[in-house]
Amino acid sequence: MCYMLFEKQQLLYFCDKLNTTMIELCTDTIVKEFRNRKIEIQFKELEIAKADILPFLNKAEFNSYCIKGCPNHNEKWTCPPNCPDFEIYAQPFSKIKLFLFFSATKQFHFLSEENRSLESYNFIKEELQYFLREQEGTEGKMIAANSCEICSPCALNKGKKCYFPGKIRYNLVAFGFNVGKIMTDLFQHELKWAKENKIPEYVSSVGAILK
Repeated sequence: MCYMLFEKQQLLYFCDKLNTTMIELCTDTIVKEFRNRKIEIQFKELEIAKADILPFLNKAEFNSYCIKGCPNHNEKWTCPPNCPDFEIYAQPFSKIKLFLFFSATKQFHFLSEENRSLESYNFIKEELQYFLREQEGTEGKMIAANSCEICSPCALNKGKKCYFPGKIRYNLVAFGFNVGKIMTDLFQHELKWAKENKIPEYVSSVGAILK
């Protein structure tokens, strides 16, 4: 998709040049505490038709990355290859509301350089996860910011069915979405990766609510 962007009173509007669909992107800042320090989190949200998220879905490609590099692969009921097909899972819903949290890592200067990237990312991810749980109760079904952490270890490790099937929630990566492209194309936001001996400028996490 090709989008034009303009700003109006903390609202960003994306206009798809191909079909003139307007996508309203709301932006804001929230403040949370981490280890008795105030941390600013930049917040963006947008709502689109479910069909408009499907071009970002490539289950075969992105599940293959899970096989190669994720310790949770086939270790949790919410992770590949146990994650259902998104189109079947989302069939009862017509819309998807996406949420992006990101925060500058310089705010976490009190953490060691060795741990700063991971701990700041985990903080943002958990804050988004908590936010999504609150939103789900009134708006629909959550697509989580991370893999399920209700049970440790997961019942799958013991060869058993999920202990809490009603609480199972999957994340965008597990479904096979290209989260980096979702960030750049829909949120106009570049995903920064931590590298050896280099802390990223900011950390980001994305989740959603099916509606």
